[in-house]
Amino acid sequence: MTTRKDESKGWMIDLVFSHADGRRERVRKRSPVQTRRGAEEYERQVREELLNPTQRVEDESRTFEDYAKEFESVYVAANLKHATQITYESSLRVHLVPEFGSLLLSEITESRTERFKAKMMVAEPAPKTVRNTLGVLSRALHIAKRWGYLVEVPAIHMPKIPAPRFRFLSEDDVRALLVTAGNYWHVPIFFALMTGCRQGEIWALERDQLDFDNATVRIDRAVYRGKVGLPKHDKVRNVDLSPGLVRILREHLKVAPLATKLVFPNTEKRMRLERKADVGLRAAARRAGLEPFGWHVLRHSFATRLVMKGVPLQAVQELLGHSRIDETMRYAHLSPNAKRDAVGRLDDLGDLRAHGTLWHHALAVLTNC
Repeated sequence: MTTRKDESKGWMIDLVFSHADGRRERVRKRSPVQTRRGAEEYERQVREELLNPTQRVEDESRTFEDYAKEFESVYVAANLKHATQITYESSLRVHLVPEFGSLLLSEITESRTERFKAKMMVAEPAPKTVRNTLGVLSRALHIAKRWGYLVEVPAIHMPKIPAPRFRFLSEDDVRALLVTAGNYWHVPIFFALMTGCRQGEIWALERDQLDFDNATVRIDRAVYRGKVGLPKHDKVRNVDLSPGLVRILREHLKVAPLATKLVFPNTEKRMRLERKADVGLRAAARRAGLEPFGWHVLRHSFATRLVMKGVPLQAVQELLGHSRIDETMRYAHLSPNAKRDAVGRLDDLGDLRAHGTLWHHALAVLTNC
């Protein structure tokens, strides 16, 4: 295993590289970005550096602001999906260029990034934003080194962030929402509650993704700020449809405009804008007497209801399209009697009572402990 998570050091790379002259070199380093993907990207960078040991720095005199423009227009535009491009553009424009823009790349040191992190932690209410911004900085500096603009990348230490809280709807909340949603919003809300699809996946959904014969929907596209691409994490998946949802979708498509391939078009037969969909859902929540919420709460509610009904977490992970099981584990505590059911399975040892001598011997050992 070349990337692993150490209990004390975090995400590490541990690889053995064979040089062209036959030498074998073991490299063990802590990833500057403390996520699985960050470690995997760091491993690729280290391997590339080992493959090109004669590479020299071409230019170490440019400022971060000048480099950021090139980084965004070349690397970000060519390698990252649309939603990630927007995140990078925002992090660079709002946080990184104002902080480091006038500095030379070589002047961005570990102590300088630590001071920046401390300032953000005070001013920024969302620790995840701090972590994401530092991740963008780390990626930018590593690419600068690969391009020959920087000799060494400073260590960037990611702050620990608490596990995110999530809101979900109770069965009574779900019923109230569906009753008051109205004809226009009822079907997409019901679809979200029954499939766990993200908002962008719902509005990009086309008729050819629905397979009523096999009662499945193929989630292979999503829209984000008007641009259609692959779903989050580029993870294409098939989600099973309940008989009730199949019936409702069949009826819905009979009255939906045939002039568009979309399953849930807006009133102009075009793809719905996310911000307008948010307004519609919040209004439906208020009519149901609920505190307004966003579409992701419906996804959380889908997962919550499955787990509370005893569905295995691995099945929930596949339905949600999570890339890692730890994302799904947030719902584990909702499983009914999970611990009791687990230890209850050991009760087959009670059959030892039938083997009198063995049972009494075991009881005596336990009593004398």
